[in-house]
Amino acid sequence: MTAMSDLRSRVDASDMLGRVLAFPDQMARAWEIGAAFVKGEKLPRGPFARVVVCGMGGSAIGGDLARSFLAERATAPLSNHRDYALPVNLTRGALVVVSSYSGNTGETLSAYDAARAAGAAVVAVTSGGELAARCKRDGVPACIIPGGMPPRSAIGFSLFPMLQILRACGAAEFEDSEYEETLAVVRDRCNAYAPAREDNAAIEMARRAHGRTAFVYAAPGLLEGVARRWACQFNENAKVLAHHALFPELNHNEIVGWEASADLMSRAAIFSLEDRDDHPMTRRQVAVGLSIMGPLAAHVERLESPGGGRLARMLSMMLLGDFASVYLAYLNGVDPTPVAKIDRLKKELA
Repeated sequence: MTAMSDLRSRVDASDMLGRVLAFPDQMARAWEIGAAFVKGEKLPRGPFARVVVCGMGGSAIGGDLARSFLAERATAPLSNHRDYALPVNLTRGALVVVSSYSGNTGETLSAYDAARAAGAAVVAVTSGGELAARCKRDGVPACIIPGGMPPRSAIGFSLFPMLQILRACGAAEFEDSEYEETLAVVRDRCNAYAPAREDNAAIEMARRAHGRTAFVYAAPGLLEGVARRWACQFNENAKVLAHHALFPELNHNEIVGWEASADLMSRAAIFSLEDRDDHPMTRRQVAVGLSIMGPLAAHVERLESPGGGRLARMLSMMLLGDFASVYLAYLNGVDPTPVAKIDRLKKELA
């Protein structure tokens, strides 16, 4: 039995690693659910002035990844909204996609009501709960996805129906072949990062992050949503602080913050997520910025996304962070599934 397999049996009571390993199967099922939904429902059709994805936490990441993947292929600006109030100027002529895995997220239910009151076109993605009930009451199309797992583990169910909804509504364009290529790629990545592969990149990354605070950097574009996902996965799975920021903006402010924080920086690990589609000048900003911050950090790692199409590259990089966060939880001796402080917060807000 490998060291990681031994740690898995001791700390991963709810088998978070199993959920990550099952991502390709979830992705395939999510694609089928999305395809059946858009075929069977009468959805609003564009053109739209904008697309707004409303969600929180793990339910919102699908919107981040959709925006990163689609980029200029979206036919209208796509933004993400993480709050209760939904300003009227965001709803004018908008398609609002409301994403709540549980269906009971207070902020998202508030945004749903605001979108409906403003007359926006609304579509929901949820496993049920109050959101599904309100959609049924109001005649709003709702794509029902399987429930019963932590929202961050349902990223495939959040992302792929949303992509199909955006395409069916005329808000985005992409090819089925991109999904097919990506499915093959993520199966390969999950095999490469499985615990039996002790030499795999995800285990080694977890070891380099162990005992350190992760600073996850990326450029605006394909890996922007992935950088947020990495930080959130480190937070929730490994129970450690992690931070994400974007070049070139961080070179205009955050770079200075490294000057007077020697104790923190001596335990900091920078992970720079980079892609071939990043703007050439941004790539230059990355190189220069890291040359200035790097000597102050305990570890600096530049990670270039692998070959393939945009969707395949984005999800390959996402999976590296997902696996590394679980392996880091093992090294920290913590169960990656429970999120006690979030549960306490929700209980006190209820």
